[in-house]
Amino acid sequence: MDKELKETLSKVADYNKLEKERVTKAGNIAFGLTFAICAAVIIIQLLMVGELVIVAGETAVLLVGGAAYIGVMTYNGVWETGSRFKSTPFTDALIAMICAGVFAVALAIHYIRLGATTSQAVHSALIFFVGIAIVGFGVLRILACINHKR
Repeated sequence: MDKELKETLSKVADYNKLEKERVTKAGNIAFGLTFAICAAVIIIQLLMVGELVIVAGETAVLLVGGAAYIGVMTYNGVWETGSRFKSTPFTDALIAMICAGVFAVALAIHYIRLGATTSQAVHSALIFFVGIAIVGFGVLRILACINHKR
C-alpha cells in the first residue's frame, strides 16, 4: 500500500508541474499579445494625431506593465523560458534592430508630417535607429546575464 501511495503522489506532482507550465506559458502569450497590441495602438494613434498627451495613459500602462513583467521574470530566473526565442547575442541583436526599426520608421513619418524634408527625417530616424538598437541590445544582454546568474 505504501508503494501505491508513493506512485499516486508522484503522478499528482508531475501533473501539477505540467499544469503550472501550461498556465505560465498561456500567461506569457496573453501578456505578450496584450503588450504588442497596446504598443501598436500607441504608434497608430501617434501617427494619426501626433500628440503624446492623447496616448499618455496607454504609454504609462505599457511602461509599468513591461517593467513589472521584466522584473518578475528576471527575479525568478525565468527570463528565457517566457519566450520562444533563446537569448543569444544574435537573437538579441535581431530583436533590438526590429523594434528600433519599427519606431524609427514611425519617427520618420512623424517628422515628415511635421514639415521636415525627407532627408532630414531619414537622417534623424537613422540616428534614432542606431541609438535605440544599441540600447535595446545592451538591455537584452544585461537581462540575459542576470538571468544566467540566477
